[in-house]
Amino acid sequence: QFASWADAVIFVFSLESESSFEEVTRLHALLSDLRGAGDVALALVGTQDKISSSSPRAVEDARARALCGDMRRCLYYETCATYGLNVDR
Repeated sequence: QFASWADAVIFVFSLESESSFEEVTRLHALLSDLRGAGDVALALVGTQDKISSSSPRAVEDARARALCGDMRRCLYYETCATYGLNVDR
């Protein structure tokens, strides 16, 4: 139902989780089917806690930027609350 009244959508995924990235892809496709995604401002946000050897990065920057390009009219940010990266943005 949100697709009928939303002016903007922020898709958030974990940079440490391939499945969360795939879910964003699925949700964007659903939005596009329900309503022309070109009518909605979009933002894609990749979050991380602390990329380390025990919790490696699963989604590379190039893949996220490619998805953002496919979404059109989409901003892309990576954030990290631990280090304060792009939190204010």
